[in-house]
Amino acid sequence: MIIVLTVLTGVTLFSLAAAVFSFRKYRHVRQLQADVYGPLYKTVRRLSRSLSMFASGDLRVRTHVAEEAVQSPLSQSLSGLLASAVSDMNSVTDVPSSRICFSGANSYQEGKVAGQRIAAFLGGTGTVACIIPYYNQINHVLRMKGCFDYLAEQHKNIQLLGVYEGAGNREVTIEKVKELLDEHKKIDLIYITDGHTPPSVVETLVAQDRGTTRVVAFDAMKENVELLKQGRIVCLVEQNSFAQAYNALVHLYNTLEAGWQPLTAKLFMKPIAIDKDNYRTYWDDEKETRIMMEDEQAQLAEPEPNRSGRHYRLGLIMPLSIGFFEGLGRGAEAAKKKLAGYGVDVEIVDAFDDWANFGQASVFNPVIDRFVEAGYDGFSTVVVDPAIVSTINRVVSSGMRVTTFNTEPSSFREIIQTMIENIKRLADSSQTLAAAAEESSRATTQIGGAISGIKQDITEEKKRVEASDRELNSLNSMIEEMQHSLSEYGRLVDQLNGETDRGSQLVEQMFGETKSLRDLMTRIENELQAFSERLKRVQEFAGVIEQLAENTNVLAINASIQAARAGTAGKAFAVVAGEVRTLAENSGHTAEDIHRIVDEITGSMSGILAESTTGATHVAETYQRAQNTRQAFESISSVVEEANAAIGKIEQAVEGILATGRVVKENMDVIDRMSDTSVSRLDEISVSISELSVQGSHLSTTANELREMAANQEVVFDQLSVRD
Repeated sequence: MIIVLTVLTGVTLFSLAAAVFSFRKYRHVRQLQADVYGPLYKTVRRLSRSLSMFASGDLRVRTHVAEEAVQSPLSQSLSGLLASAVSDMNSVTDVPSSRICFSGANSYQEGKVAGQRIAAFLGGTGTVACIIPYYNQINHVLRMKGCFDYLAEQHKNIQLLGVYEGAGNREVTIEKVKELLDEHKKIDLIYITDGHTPPSVVETLVAQDRGTTRVVAFDAMKENVELLKQGRIVCLVEQNSFAQAYNALVHLYNTLEAGWQPLTAKLFMKPIAIDKDNYRTYWDDEKETRIMMEDEQAQLAEPEPNRSGRHYRLGLIMPLSIGFFEGLGRGAEAAKKKLAGYGVDVEIVDAFDDWANFGQASVFNPVIDRFVEAGYDGFSTVVVDPAIVSTINRVVSSGMRVTTFNTEPSSFREIIQTMIENIKRLADSSQTLAAAAEESSRATTQIGGAISGIKQDITEEKKRVEASDRELNSLNSMIEEMQHSLSEYGRLVDQLNGETDRGSQLVEQMFGETKSLRDLMTRIENELQAFSERLKRVQEFAGVIEQLAENTNVLAINASIQAARAGTAGKAFAVVAGEVRTLAENSGHTAEDIHRIVDEITGSMSGILAESTTGATHVAETYQRAQNTRQAFESISSVVEEANAAIGKIEQAVEGILATGRVVKENMDVIDRMSDTSVSRLDEISVSISELSVQGSHLSTTANELREMAANQEVVFDQLSVRD
């Protein structure tokens, strides 16, 4: 750029000298001389001084044309050339934007991707012409440059026919295409750096009977995709426009809420090449809209939590809301909806007025000023016109936060400033890296020592594991023997339980019989008591009979006396009285016999009752012993059952212990194998640590070298004045 400006200045001065010489013949020579030695000379002097200051490293230099107006027609032509040179000079030293970050595509990289697709389509040979909107739209110039640089370096058989300005307007572009077709009879491909004018270019090619000429363009919009499907457009270079607007707003909010700062101010997204074969991956034919792939969705920024509880007001300025910019609008609307849940209000402004002032500062600056006056916390914007940058810097200096997206101008001064900042970061990072490398080296040495210690510990532990394994084998054998003994003991307990059950049954039977005998003895005793009572009554009756016999005998004696006194008349009565006396005597004898027999029976019954009482007592004692025996057997049976249950639990526990022992044994075996493996791996790690130590040393050396290089570059860049 410096060489171009220098040559342009020399040519301009030469032209001025030639003009002075030539026009001395004309009557307006005085007027021309006044212009040359007046305003034109001032402008050239200013431009030369600016070039000199720029060459000495002052990238802040700005210049302007002379204030006085020129008069002659030739002077006006020369003044226009000088004004263009001044504009180019100032574009090189434009003040960089103070925005937080830019979210968009790398225009140069987009151009390179386009160049790759052009070369593939042409097979490395052919002719290519380029149409851009304007030369002052840096992003389109970079798209053109990236493509042409790639073709010039990699495919020298592809001829570049030139670059034409189409003003981003379809009508103007149609005229430029006609001009291009008139100049060149054979054009294999036209490369268009925008997405708005390709349909008019294709239409013109068909109308001019040049339908074999193909097109590579930008932006997957409905019209362009239809031409892609028809084969008229070979490739569309696409951006993730949705994510550009979305991320611009989210990054703006994250900066305000959480102090977020980007690692680099240019957050570029990889360009996408869409052709006839893969377009369905990125385009929905039914809905006629762009599809975001997973890797594109992964590029979306995530809002930070609103821990402050603040309410934010943000703005976003769109240059247009249709066509290519529809994707930007969808991204902005999605971010607006997302951020609403974080206490953020977003106003989206479509700043389109007319294609004549598309994206110009005259349209954008009033919107920005309104945001400032309304007290907005920040805004995001597309920067088509470089004049918008000064407005951005002004509002940023007042405290407002700004992010940009999709497109923004870039200057040589910004590139150098970015390089200086990156070198400073590199110096800091190199110093940190060197310190980290040295610390890593020390840590590596410590790790090496620790690894050796671990290896020794593992070896010792392996020995202990082997000893434990032997003890465990012995323990498992003992447990197996105990399990066998418990099984035998369980069998004996089961047998004892069976015998106890049978004994319980016999005792129960004996208890029942004893109880029956006791009941029988009780009944016999009761009957004997009753019989004894009856005998007493018989004895009483015998006494009564004996008394009656005595009384009857007395009466019979009295009757005999009376009969004797009666004489013959009393004989019969005497006989009866004699019989009655005989009967009374017999009754007395009988009563005596009954009384004797009753006494004998009563005596016998007393003995029987005594024996019966003694037997009942013995039976009661036997019953009590039977009952005690029964209770004892019940206790024994309960204890045997509990013992049997305990044996079952012990057997289960022993089985669990044995199973655990087997698992422990298996784990011991695994540990043993792992110990062998660990020792082997530790040996490998030791080797790796040794290598790592060497690499750490090399890294430390490299980091120190980088630090020295960065320091040297800082010294070199110290002579460059970049910041105001």
